[in-house]
Formats: sequence, C-alpha cells, structure tokens
Amino acid sequence: MTERDVDRHCSTDEFIATLRRLADALEQGEPFRIQVAGKRFTVPAGAELVIEHELEGGDEELAFELRWKNG
Repeated sequence: MTERDVDRHCSTDEFIATLRRLADALEQGEPFRIQVAGKRFTVPAGAELVIEHELEGGDEELAFELRWKNG
C-alpha cells in the first residue's frame, strides 16, 4: 500500500457529526466508514484507540487516533 499522510479540514458542524458517528460505532462495537481526501475506508471495530498531545515550539496539537493493520 502507498504511504499517505493527509489532513482533512472541516467545519465545526462536520467535525461534531463525524465524532458522533464514530462514538456510535464504538459504543455498538461496529466498524466505522469514512472518506478522507477522496479515499473511502473502514476502520475495524477492534482498532487501537489513542489520544495524543504534541507540543513543539509554541504550537500544540491534540489528536484522537484509531490505529489498525490491514490484512
């Protein structure tokens, strides 16, 4: 698989709706389908959940990550 590292900027409403769909899928133990920058994929129900905080210079970043292996 080709490496990929993209960001998808969205409105507050879009972000909230996506988080709600994700939370619903997690609560129900179901996979989560999403499209980012033209690529559709499914996050499996057993994906690893990670909350990451980065501080570099004066910039901070908070990321909610789902990690899994294909295949």
